Amino acid sequence: MARPAGFDLAAELAKPSFTPARSDAPALADLVADAPEATAAKAMPALAGLGAPGRDAILARLAGAIPDDAGATSAPAPAAPRGPAKPDLAIARLVQALGLVARAGDAPARATLLELTRDPRVRVRRAAIVALGKLAATAAELELRASERRGTDRRQTAGEVLVELRDGETRRETQRRGLDDVRAALLDRWDAGDHAPEERRALAEALGKIGGDEARARLAAIDPAGDKELARLRDRALLMVERTAKRGEDSTIATDVAPPRPLRVRLSCRPELGALLDAELTSLGLGAPGVRVRRGSDWVDVTLAQPWQVLFRARLWDRAAIGWPLDGAAPLPDAIVAALTSPEVLGLVRAWTRGPIRWRLGMVGGHQRALVWKVAKRVTEAAPDLINDPSATTWDVLVDGDARMLSLVPRRIDDPRFAYRVAEVPAASHGSVAAALVWAAEPKDGDRVWDPFCGSGVELVERAKRGPTRSLLGTDVDPAALEAARQNLASAGVAAELALGDARTHQAGAVDLIVTNPPLGSRVHVDAGALLAVALPNLARALAPGGRLVWITPAPRKTTPAAQALGLTLASSTFVDLGGVRGRLERWNR
Repeated sequence: MARPAGFDLAAELAKPSFTPARSDAPALADLVADAPEATAAKAMPALAGLGAPGRDAILARLAGAIPDDAGATSAPAPAAPRGPAKPDLAIARLVQALGLVARAGDAPARATLLELTRDPRVRVRRAAIVALGKLAATAAELELRASERRGTDRRQTAGEVLVELRDGETRRETQRRGLDDVRAALLDRWDAGDHAPEERRALAEALGKIGGDEARARLAAIDPAGDKELARLRDRALLMVERTAKRGEDSTIATDVAPPRPLRVRLSCRPELGALLDAELTSLGLGAPGVRVRRGSDWVDVTLAQPWQVLFRARLWDRAAIGWPLDGAAPLPDAIVAALTSPEVLGLVRAWTRGPIRWRLGMVGGHQRALVWKVAKRVTEAAPDLINDPSATTWDVLVDGDARMLSLVPRRIDDPRFAYRVAEVPAASHGSVAAALVWAAEPKDGDRVWDPFCGSGVELVERAKRGPTRSLLGTDVDPAALEAARQNLASAGVAAELALGDARTHQAGAVDLIVTNPPLGSRVHVDAGALLAVALPNLARALAPGGRLVWITPAPRKTTPAAQALGLTLASSTFVDLGGVRGRLERWNR
C-alpha cells in the first residue's frame, strides 16, 4: 500500500512503534545515503530488517554510484545519486547497511561486500572491510552458541531442554560456509600493501575477528611505525585471534578441588531471603570455622576452605562470587592487573580450571572499554595462559571501582542442584525459591504434602530432597503444567501423584504441609491475591491439626484476614522479590 501524501519517513523512524513496509525500502536507502548522520543511523537497521527487499534497494542505489569497473553489482542503476556533498560517504553508509543484511545470512549481500574490498576508493574499501570483520565475528558467535547448545543437549538426561539455544541452523551454516571467502578477501587486501592508514587499521581489526594462523602471522608482523592507534588495534586483534584459536577446547570449573587457601565467597539469593539462607548454611555447618563474615538482605558471606561442591548442599543461593580486595592507593587499572596476576588469584584459577582459563572483565556501573582492553593486554602479557574471551568465558571478573573490590564468578560450572528441571512452564518457580519455601516449612519426616498450584513440580521435588515423606500430591488446572511436572519429577527420581484439579475445590484429603508458589507475574493473567483468598477455605480444610501452609502471596491485605478468619496462625513472614513481583513468603500454622 502506497504511503499517503506528506508521509515523513524520517520522522516515523524516530517512533519506537514504527515498522517499515517493504515498499519503504528505496526511500530508506535514500535516507541511509543522503540524510544527516542521526537519521541515517536509524534507517540502516530498518532497511536491513526488510531482508531481500532491503538488500535490493541498497544494491540498486550502489549501482548508480559505483562504476562497473569498480566491482559493482549488475542491478539496474537509478538516476544519479542525490547523496551528500561527498558521494564516497553515501556509498560507505550503504555498504555499512549491506553488512547488516549479510550478517543475517544473505549470500548476495556478502558477495557484494567481497567485491567492494577491491573498490578504488579508500572509504568504500574500509567500509566493506569493517562490515566483513563484523560478519566474521557474528559467524564465530553463532558457532560458539551452537557448540554450547550441543553441550547443553548432552547434559540433559530426560525430557525437554530447559533453554533452547538454537540460533538458526541455516543462518549459521550460511555464515560458516562464507567465512573462508571472507578470510581470503581480507588477507588478499592486506597483502596488496597499498593501504591508507585508516584502511590498514580497519584490516588489522577485521583480521582479529576472522582469526586463524595466517591472520595471526600478519598481525604479529605489523610494525606500527609510530601509529599508536594501529599498535592498539594490533594488540587487541592478537588477543582476539588467540582466544578464538582456543575456543575448540573445553573449559570447566573443577568443583572437587580444594582452594589453595581459604576464600571469601558471597552467596547471593533472592531479595529479602538472606536470613533464610543464613539459617540454612548454619544448619549445614558449611565453610571454615567462623564461617559467617556478615549477612545482607540478599547475600551471605562465607569462608570456604573446602572444594566448591560442598556449597551445593545449600539450596537457597542462586549466585556465588569470590571476593578479592583491590589496592586502594593504586590507579584502578594497575590495581586490577595486580589482583588478577597475583600468585593467589593465579594459583586459584589454575587449580580450579580444567582446560583453557578464559575470563572477561566487567565494571559495576557500565562499560569502560578502554580500561577493559588495557587491562586485558597487560594481564595477557603477565600471564599468557589467562585468555580474555568475553563470549566463551569460564570466569567473570566484576570490578566495583568505588568499593575497590574484585569478584571472581565461576561460570562454566556443573551445578547439580536443579539439573532435574528439564521441562518448564511460564512463571514457574526457580529452584532456589522453591527451596526457600520448603525451608520455611520446616519439613518433618512422614509429611503428607500437597502443592495445589504445582506448575512444573519444583516445590514437590525440593520437598522430597529435604527428607522422607508419606505422600506427595501436585494439582494444577493446566495439563501442560502437569506434563512438565511429570518430566521433572521423573528426572529427579521422585514419586508423586499428579492430578488435574482446581485449588478451590480439589479434595486432597488430610495433609500435613501445603507448600506452593501460586501463579504470579506478567506471564500469567491471574489475580493471584483474589484466587488465594477464595482458595483458602479449601486449603484450610485439608490441613490436619498441626499442619502448615507455606506460600507466596502478592496481596497479604486480602489473604491475611481470610486466613485468620479460618483459624490459621501466622508463624513467619518475609518480603520476597521474584524479579519485579513482590510478595510475602508466609508460613501459617493450623
